[in-house]
Amino acid sequence: MKIFKDLPALVQALPELAPSDWVDLPADAAVQLVAPNQSPPADLLKQPALRFVARDANEVQRMGYVPWMPVAVLARMHWPSPFDAQAWSRFLQAEFGRSQRFVENHDVWDEADVPEPYWLTVNATAEQRLAYWHQGLQAHAWMDEEPAQAKPFSRAELRLCEWRLGCNLPQSLRDYLLQLGVLDWAERLLSPRFDLLAPDADMDAIGPVKVVFPGIADIVEMSAPQQAQELMAQLSELVVFGDYLGNGNLWCFDRRDGSVWYLDHDSSPLLTRMFVDVGDYLDALALMSLCRSHAVAQGRDDGDEQAEALLSERFGQRLVKKWMY
Repeated sequence: MKIFKDLPALVQALPELAPSDWVDLPADAAVQLVAPNQSPPADLLKQPALRFVARDANEVQRMGYVPWMPVAVLARMHWPSPFDAQAWSRFLQAEFGRSQRFVENHDVWDEADVPEPYWLTVNATAEQRLAYWHQGLQAHAWMDEEPAQAKPFSRAELRLCEWRLGCNLPQSLRDYLLQLGVLDWAERLLSPRFDLLAPDADMDAIGPVKVVFPGIADIVEMSAPQQAQELMAQLSELVVFGDYLGNGNLWCFDRRDGSVWYLDHDSSPLLTRMFVDVGDYLDALALMSLCRSHAVAQGRDDGDEQAEALLSERFGQRLVKKWMY
């Protein structure tokens, strides 16, 4: 166990530490880093009294300290010179801060301003997609008579998530989590932030199927031996990022190509390829929210039916029925 008097001292020592080592922070500082509306992370991480503790992964944390980052993740960051105060502060904000792009409060729509449902064009840019997803969040929040509240995650949190998974998050999912980050809306997304003390028991975080849904092994065992072997091989390549409506059916991305799969534990087939990438799924959630809010604004109760019809036009009735029934 080594104690560093400040962050620059820790960064200078990173090449000498084992990649599997962990760096711990005082518990109160760790809470402040993930709490909304707190001081800028650059200010928190530069506090004169803040000490960083590096330890072996199997070593017990120092009393009052909690896990923060593995050395492997910190070592991949492109740290500037701490002697350049402006560059150092900008870097800390970029890595450990949160985007403010959609964070400011927006007024709740007037009923007459609720937009009609529409699809983005198939060649929409990443910026247009973000704006569309944000509009979907606004529509969902309008149903509760509340403004949409973005809850973005930091780059460092996504780096840590990817380190745990051993693969990159799909770019569209990264964009969403970095800029918007709302997990509960038309359906429920899982968090990139996981339990650092018991990651293999955290079923609410983005993770392998066997962690998020431990019962999958029992389902696979009911198949013929050859089919069970093939299913386990396929499941090992899938990462769960959403749990539909909390009923045990899961949304997964394939770590090899980013395609989106639906895991249906109630009916066959167990796995169905649904979308090319996570962005298509997020587009669908935005459309569903727009359909529901517009129907309510018009005094109708057919928002779900309208959403189903529009989804079927774009993705095909077979896939939509698998998803919604």
